[in-house]
Amino acid sequence: MASKKQIFRHLFGGGWATDFGPSADVTPDAGGNVIFPFLVDAENVFFELDGGPHKIGGTTKLNSSVLESGAEVMGLFDFWRMGTGGAGTQQRVVHVSTKIKADAANGTFADIKTGMTDNAVPCYTTFNDVLVISSDATADAPQSYDGTTCSALGGTPPNFSFSCAHKNRVWAAGVASTPSRLHYSALLNQADWVGATAGYIDIDPNDGDRITGLVSHKNDLFVFKGPYRGSIHRITGSAPTGSDAFARIPFIYGLGAVNHNTIFRFRDDVGFMWSDATIRSLNATANYGDFQEAALSRPIHKYLREHVTFTQLKRASAASVVSRSIVAITIPIDAGTFPNQILMLDHAHDPVRWAIWPAYNACCVASVIDGTDNNRPKLYIGGRDGYVRRTDVANRSIDASTSIAAKVTTPYTNYGSTFLMKTLGGAAVGIAQHAGNITFAWQCDTQTQQTATVSQAGGNVLGGGAGSFTLDDPVLGLLGGSLFKDVFVEETTGEYRAIQFQVTQNGTDEDLELHSISTANEIGSLSMENN
Repeated sequence: MASKKQIFRHLFGGGWATDFGPSADVTPDAGGNVIFPFLVDAENVFFELDGGPHKIGGTTKLNSSVLESGAEVMGLFDFWRMGTGGAGTQQRVVHVSTKIKADAANGTFADIKTGMTDNAVPCYTTFNDVLVISSDATADAPQSYDGTTCSALGGTPPNFSFSCAHKNRVWAAGVASTPSRLHYSALLNQADWVGATAGYIDIDPNDGDRITGLVSHKNDLFVFKGPYRGSIHRITGSAPTGSDAFARIPFIYGLGAVNHNTIFRFRDDVGFMWSDATIRSLNATANYGDFQEAALSRPIHKYLREHVTFTQLKRASAASVVSRSIVAITIPIDAGTFPNQILMLDHAHDPVRWAIWPAYNACCVASVIDGTDNNRPKLYIGGRDGYVRRTDVANRSIDASTSIAAKVTTPYTNYGSTFLMKTLGGAAVGIAQHAGNITFAWQCDTQTQQTATVSQAGGNVLGGGAGSFTLDDPVLGLLGGSLFKDVFVEETTGEYRAIQFQVTQNGTDEDLELHSISTANEIGSLSMENN
């Protein structure tokens, strides 16, 4: 058959996946557009509304000196209270070593409670303008913090591990001696656990599981059990007795939550992590049960199976950042005893997209109202080095010193034909104009990967001469104030059946906004030979 020349424009239609490919059999549309349904690598990036990967922002330390030497930040919470003056006040509360600390929204943390269990996993619930603090350590009694004083929670509460507010009460569970018992406080009183309107409900006692998490959602309280058989239950009603008395309704058996801190809100739904490290949603569970294909994390199950330290999932945590339509989930990987990796769930796109953020190295995460950025919710991280960090800062570096390495790898694509041989005759990368360079790489079948260094400064190939030029000089789009241009890559050649692309950017305080990859190709004859 006669060869023909064709321009392919590659766009980004999916996030990180380990359970697909590494090939995507995508046929170009009539205009030559090729949409990658997933990415082999999506490291230290998020996704813009057009689907293009964008390097994550940098970090800056909230506390100028280490909170406690050699201690991980195990918990982080954004505590707001109204007080009597009608103006809200903000404090960031952390668990580190054997102490609970708080700041006055200024990064200077002071002890509010000492003598707690080292490395216990905390839980925080705001109720009646105070912060109810508990942990998974049986020796730690629940605490109440009013912004000034932290003291034992009154009303003879059990030593619960976690709690949540629901229907004007505090609900709590995770008591070692009664693992299936759900406690509730008196109405509008977090310091009364034995009065006439307080009480408890036993949820399938002696089923071999314990209550592992709670969430108030759509007028009901959802109770999760685990970590072995798993079950989820709904608590309906608004009072211990009467016409609208509390009632338990089983929701599903076979799934639950691995711990309370991995339950999160997104869209009009609730997500949670099960003991196999899969991330699921209540809506999908209601519609499909425990069907694996319905899990939010289905594209990355291979990674989870091979890397997660399952025995330490009790320390995993999640934070939903509404302003960015993302959820950050910390997990322990590769035999780590503490969380040391962040999974990023992007729910602005449908289906949801995943990325991985190793640069942040967080132990815990929280969504915090950020006074330095117009009071937008931002992701804050508690580090394994005793520092709390604000993320998504403009410098695109870790603490203005360490570079962030962004990597995007596409699947192999054969443009709808395994047997047709193609010849690559040139490439252009659609990127926003920024300082620094990117490394553009392409691999033809199993041949050696080839690379080129490309300037992001809006011009030509790094060191390019007379043959260098900028393709499609007009503005392709505006995103974050940056101009997208197709930057030509010189001497891009190779013969292939299928081809894979990779873009990396690891400069200190340098950005990456990737919009597209364009290639000029000559489509040749049929080939049945192995490469």
